[in-house]
Amino acid sequence: MSRELEPLYEDVPRHLSHQLTQWTAGYLNSRDANGIERIRAIANHMRYDYAQAPKVASNSTKDADMRMYILKKCQQPEEHLRVVEYLLPSVHISSALALEEMLRLANSAYAVSSEAKRLEMRVEPEVKAQVEAVIAAATESAGGHLTNAWNEAYGREADPVKSYSESIKAVEAALAQSVSPQNDKQTLGTMIRDVAAKPAKWEFVIAGGSVGGVETMLSMMRMLWEGQTSRHGGVNLTRDETPEEAKAAVHFAATLVQFGVSGAFSIA
Repeated sequence: MSRELEPLYEDVPRHLSHQLTQWTAGYLNSRDANGIERIRAIANHMRYDYAQAPKVASNSTKDADMRMYILKKCQQPEEHLRVVEYLLPSVHISSALALEEMLRLANSAYAVSSEAKRLEMRVEPEVKAQVEAVIAAATESAGGHLTNAWNEAYGREADPVKSYSESIKAVEAALAQSVSPQNDKQTLGTMIRDVAAKPAKWEFVIAGGSVGGVETMLSMMRMLWEGQTSRHGGVNLTRDETPEEAKAAVHFAATLVQFGVSGAFSIA
């Protein structure tokens, strides 16, 4: 008998709310200098006005009042996630890992990123590990662009247009020495032009380096390049890339980057 997978929960579901509030409250201590600094920083970041924070008690400090105001605002899921994401870069790694375990057990749609500095959409661990392996093996430039592409595609506040652009830049950086090493102004578009003009000049590791493998590589490069509709100006209307397109582009780019850095695609 088949069993349906439990859905991922977006925002802050009720079964996660109390635990997440405790995690957040632990960093907002109005009697501690570090806690007060965080309270003030969050108020500034979230644009919370101290004048709007109700008195907790007749003798309470303004920072204590703001602490309770922040926690009350955190009853709104979007506000709470923004506060958590603001706190993440400053917490100890053990606390970030504890937060990730909390989110995982709650089947949250969000996860703590590998560098423990942000929240991102939850992805199958095996899939994420494959992309991280490509990033680790790539040049600093290609790896940096692919990291940016991933973060902008899967970040909680994603930017699909930027992600798609970064995916293309990652491929350009990875294939630079494999296609036109003498051209320091090459783009993925000029690479496609050069390979299409003389495909026999390159080889692909599968099928003994036959032109068929090179044509497959060329087809993948074209799909990524031509899929970026927001880049092209002119008479026809353009549109921004969708979140789904950006995510697909990241994994497409990771494959092309891996082919480039591993030598699977190279000059014959």
